[in-house]
Amino acid sequence: MATDLRPYSLVESAGFKYMMKIIEPRYQIPSRPHFSQKVVPALYEQAKSAILNELTSVSAVALTTDGWTSRATESYLTVTVHFISSEWKMMSHVLQTRAIYDQHTSTNLAEALKEAVHEWKLERSYATIPVTTDNARNIINAVKEAGLGPQIGCFAHTINLASQKATGLNQVSRLLGKVRKIVTFFHRSTTAAHILQSKQEMLNVPKHKLIQDVPTRWNSSYDMLERYLEQQAAVYSALTEKALKKNKDINTLNDQDVVMAEELLDVLKPLKTITTLMSTESTASVSMILPLKTTVLHSMQARPGDSPTVRDIKVAIKENLEDRYSACYSFLHKCTAMDPRFKSLPHLDDEQREQIFNDVIAEVIKTKEQAATDIETLVETSDDPGPSTSTQPLPPPAKKSAMMTELFGELFQTQAQDDEPTFLEQVKEEVCKYRGSGCISLEADPLLWWKANEATYPHLAKMAKCYLSIPATSVPITLGARERDRRFRILFAYPEKRSWRMMRVHQVISTVHNMGQTPT
Repeated sequence: MATDLRPYSLVESAGFKYMMKIIEPRYQIPSRPHFSQKVVPALYEQAKSAILNELTSVSAVALTTDGWTSRATESYLTVTVHFISSEWKMMSHVLQTRAIYDQHTSTNLAEALKEAVHEWKLERSYATIPVTTDNARNIINAVKEAGLGPQIGCFAHTINLASQKATGLNQVSRLLGKVRKIVTFFHRSTTAAHILQSKQEMLNVPKHKLIQDVPTRWNSSYDMLERYLEQQAAVYSALTEKALKKNKDINTLNDQDVVMAEELLDVLKPLKTITTLMSTESTASVSMILPLKTTVLHSMQARPGDSPTVRDIKVAIKENLEDRYSACYSFLHKCTAMDPRFKSLPHLDDEQREQIFNDVIAEVIKTKEQAATDIETLVETSDDPGPSTSTQPLPPPAKKSAMMTELFGELFQTQAQDDEPTFLEQVKEEVCKYRGSGCISLEADPLLWWKANEATYPHLAKMAKCYLSIPATSVPITLGARERDRRFRILFAYPEKRSWRMMRVHQVISTVHNMGQTPT
């Protein structure tokens, strides 16, 4: 039930009872309340206990939020925690799915975030809790009100917003409208679809279906246009058939439209590539955001030969994207510096690079000092005083030791003390060595590199675990639509009183995600 999201009523269905009778006639099927009140809640508590135990050994965590609405117009906020394990594997667990009964104010959302942090014991006195969200103002303010942060805008959502500025231009919108009308016609008419298939075979065109775009997903418009251009010969031939000629309001694209479509695909290709990368990259952390943003802005520079439409598209995207993430530039630069693929920071000048790595050094020192303060506080507040931590006078040196001192004097003793580098010097040397080593391949896994080099850069490795655990997107793109479909199935499966359903939705969504991910 939890794994496949089947309703509790499954055990009462005639087909299930018949199947179990064939498999094992003697088996007595437990009642529906047995699963809803005992089995699934027990699975949830088991997973929760394992996750809480796992989180105690994690030094830094990050959160993502996803606000969504059910088909019954009930609003929910799902909170997921992310961290890097001791084996340098990216881990994530769904912590809670809470119904938002009241208005989606920042105060109400902040309360849900604080509840998740408190319930799952995520507070870390020596580390912040970054949160990746969409770009809605209420959730951005909620992160601040909850005392969390920095808040990172979902990069997939950011790219979507910038792309929609381009597809919303009048000339582009008209083009997409024409293509959408053609695609809709072939989707709704079985006769048209059949004729298109025969034309594909006759013209040796790939037997692909036309793609209908989704207004909220710009990349679906890209896919629709790309597929249409692939199929335009078959589409044109199909529409000239006598059986379809009566649809006079359906027209193919003219030569000018085709040129514009090709230009649109060409200028939007970098954004499409980024969207695909975000959906396939298993370690798509915020370290990639600024390098990707720089790449997009570079591709949007005006070039000789750009048509007026291309210029308008580039300006629209550039203006929308240029100031994004300005509030957290320093933080994101440190994240990028800890990614061995981008640590050379080629998009910055020498002075900026020095400043970023100086900030990293300062962060290492600050973290160590805070950890030391926490230990002192723990000792001072402990009921068991334990061994005294005050400095005790050393016993007088033995006769042999005194002779050694008299023989060698203070020269060697002082040099021995001076040769011991301070913690700051150790960190600076480590950073220098890290920067001096070459960047790894852009196709390589940064977490695997850190796993192999953790002993070489122990202090920076701790920072890397903090920075690289933060996802660049609030919801993995490949899971977005599928995940919402799963959630809707859960809601459909539990049509009880609202308060009961909310609790079961929370338990089942968490259990579905966390089963198989928790340590055994």
